[in-house]
Amino acid sequence: MAENTRAIDTQGLFVLGAARSGTTVLQNALNDSRDIFLFGEPAFHDDPGTPNFAARYNAMHRSWGNQETKSSFCPAFFSGDAAWSEYLRHLATLYRYVGSKIVINPERAQPTCQQVFDFQCRYFYRAHYVFTFRNPIDVLMSTRGLAELNGNAAASCESVLASFVRVIGLYIRMLRNLPTVHAVVHEDIDETVFRDLGLALRVDLAQAGSYYDTKRVRRYSLDDIPASARDSASAVMELYENLRQQLRSGFGLVQLEQNSGHFDISHYTPLGALQRRVDQVLAQLEPAA
Repeated sequence: MAENTRAIDTQGLFVLGAARSGTTVLQNALNDSRDIFLFGEPAFHDDPGTPNFAARYNAMHRSWGNQETKSSFCPAFFSGDAAWSEYLRHLATLYRYVGSKIVINPERAQPTCQQVFDFQCRYFYRAHYVFTFRNPIDVLMSTRGLAELNGNAAASCESVLASFVRVIGLYIRMLRNLPTVHAVVHEDIDETVFRDLGLALRVDLAQAGSYYDTKRVRRYSLDDIPASARDSASAVMELYENLRQQLRSGFGLVQLEQNSGHFDISHYTPLGALQRRVDQVLAQLEPAA
């Protein structure tokens, strides 16, 4: 049962982000370490807990065409199959950190953020969390492009942008309520980022930066976005740049309560002002989503 994971919650490590925001490359970079094992999108928060986790998980990644790596394959540790919590407990005897990548998709972003927050608080309160953020214009175009490539209906621009903003809101909520929450920005990845993250985790991440190849990443501009969504994208881009600026300087006074009804903007800390802006942008996006 999931309750068994409470004994290993200090060994928990989770990568979180919106779809197409760099979660996969960060997971792969972290899995390069001999001290880390992260499953790829097992959705523990929505798993039935039945004793056939490996069969279901491995079949999912095979259906996606993924090769077998630490990020996409659950080894046969037991004579039969088992629940996900048993695999995680066993891996915790082999690795310093165990966990998964969690992706927030445009579909059902709001309830998923709530479900993830509640689940992680209940079973992995003391875990390490690493949020990854990427330029929202690139996220938008990459998400819609992948859906079209796979022959699926693309989510609306507003719903993709709203899910991106929801992840910023989830980051703020977890930063304020959980003990160990980190964030990295896809465009700002360098040796310093992994040096600092490695120091925080007490693991060697010297090779992690090698997973990032800027030549393989396509960049987009506002001109690539449908004209009807450009104002929305500009608002989210402004929010993102504010987040990047604050992440560089470090959020201060994280626990200072910020009432949402201040008339004077100077009453807000940077984090409180960012949360206020998240709420405002969501109010603009979601009626049109």
